[in-house]
Amino acid sequence: METMEMQQQLAGSEPDPEDYRKNIRCIFASLFSGVALSAVTLGPLFDAYLLNIGGVNGNKLVGAVESTRGILQLVLAYPIGAMSDKMSRIRLMKWDLPFWTLGLGLLVIGVVLDNLPLLFIGIAIWAPCSQCWNSTAQVVVADSAPAGERTKVISRMTSLRLVALASGPLLQALMLLASRQNHWGSSLLRSVILSGCVLWPGVLLWTLRLQDVPPLEKTTGNSRQTEQSVFDAACLDRRHLGIPVRWWLAGTLEFTSFVTAMGAGMTVKFFPLFFRVDYHFTPLEICILSCVYPLCISAMVEICRRVSKRLGRLMAVMLFHFLGTACLWAMCYIRPLVFVLPLYLLRGALMNARGPIVRSIVMDLVTSDLRGRWNSIQSLSGFTWSGSAALGGYLADSAGDYRFTFVVTALIYTVSFFIGLPLYFIYPSEKVPAASPQARDVLPPAGPGTTGAAAGSRAG
Repeated sequence: METMEMQQQLAGSEPDPEDYRKNIRCIFASLFSGVALSAVTLGPLFDAYLLNIGGVNGNKLVGAVESTRGILQLVLAYPIGAMSDKMSRIRLMKWDLPFWTLGLGLLVIGVVLDNLPLLFIGIAIWAPCSQCWNSTAQVVVADSAPAGERTKVISRMTSLRLVALASGPLLQALMLLASRQNHWGSSLLRSVILSGCVLWPGVLLWTLRLQDVPPLEKTTGNSRQTEQSVFDAACLDRRHLGIPVRWWLAGTLEFTSFVTAMGAGMTVKFFPLFFRVDYHFTPLEICILSCVYPLCISAMVEICRRVSKRLGRLMAVMLFHFLGTACLWAMCYIRPLVFVLPLYLLRGALMNARGPIVRSIVMDLVTSDLRGRWNSIQSLSGFTWSGSAALGGYLADSAGDYRFTFVVTALIYTVSFFIGLPLYFIYPSEKVPAASPQARDVLPPAGPGTTGAAAGSRAG
């Protein structure tokens, strides 16, 4: 159901295509500020800080903090998705800001005082608010882009997120160089991770500039949704074992993401600590690595998008999944750093480059009035990613070797690959929708940080 305000908009004057372009740009700008802040404040140096104050239970504390975030996202994921389908999504994003700000404030105080209860409370408020903003923003971007341009827009959104993730560690590295300090002391880590707060006004400013408009496909010029879809409606509604093909595809893609996230959460959170402990990386080296990692993913996203045009989106997703899993298997047994580093970067790039392609397929399969609730299913993957971090920390402490968790993750990646293979038998052919004036007006122009695409993404 839609709000009275949205119905009046649909019945009244046609929204200006410029409004959709402005909304996408505002979301992109706010997203950059928010992700860069998280990369500084809750990134690898935050995990190192937790490792310090946690003592012998440091890895378990890192996992516990991440699991707290994930559990709350799981509990609130569907209510948030349902709210975004029943009310103005832009209004929901603006209402979210005060609570999000409160969570950040409590988190900062907890770090300043080394107070674990306050730190957990801050994370407990921050996590669902961050989830609410990010999941709703993704739906708004999907609503604001023509179907034929949706993959490109979502890829650019993911690329921007990754550039923001890289800018956080870059800022930390510059601070370390300016201070001429490069050690793992808690006092230094504390000052560096708190510096991210200067980016918070950017989140507030650009979110408040969003304009409330109906989904693009529900405006007068785009009301015939089937003509704007990359799939034939008859193929999607065809039943297989009593269930429409669209739900088989969307459900299986989400389930494979869920299984993949289960394995990723056990490992990805601990990669910086792995390089710190096993290869004696300094804080500056971890910052440089954390800066290069998302940039590699961003470049691979563009490669994956181009490959998907030639091979098809599903084929590209499965191919990159297979190659990323192979790199992780190699990391389990190869020891020299000269090989481990390239494998680490390639694994992350290949696994995460699939993310925007998977999201664009799902958004094309699901109708606009269900996108908010369906997108909340993605939060299950986020919970699994966060929840399995606790298990990964326990296994790392118990086995005394991070590579043991790599093996478990590689096994889970392999299972999720085989789960997705049957989709080839029911996946319908794709078509290119006819170009529309809105397609040229809505898509933001490519610019710095928007070419090439959710870690970066948590999926891998």
